[in-house]
Amino acid sequence: MKIATMIPKSLDAVLDDLDARDLLSLVDDVCRHRRVPRAELCGRSRAQSVSRARHEVWWLLRYDPERFYSLLEIARLFGRDHATVLAGIAAHERRRPRAEPLT
Repeated sequence: MKIATMIPKSLDAVLDDLDARDLLSLVDDVCRHRRVPRAELCGRSRAQSVSRARHEVWWLLRYDPERFYSLLEIARLFGRDHATVLAGIAAHERRRPRAEPLT
């Protein structure tokens, strides 16, 4: 059995992939609402505010009826492991009742 490994991506590669899928506007909306720089959200920052914003983006990509990306697709977009994405989405869901709506 072959084990898939996470391949870290550069910020430019992440941004290029998001742009190719027309997802930068979604990322920018979350960044603006959460007051987090796009470069940090798409980068490797582990700051709490950045991680929470990133988890929100992952949740939106996973559960938006028009997008519905798989965990693996989201992981590949952001250069993460699918388990990391799953944990981030679960963390966002636990916080969600307390989180401000994006509208």
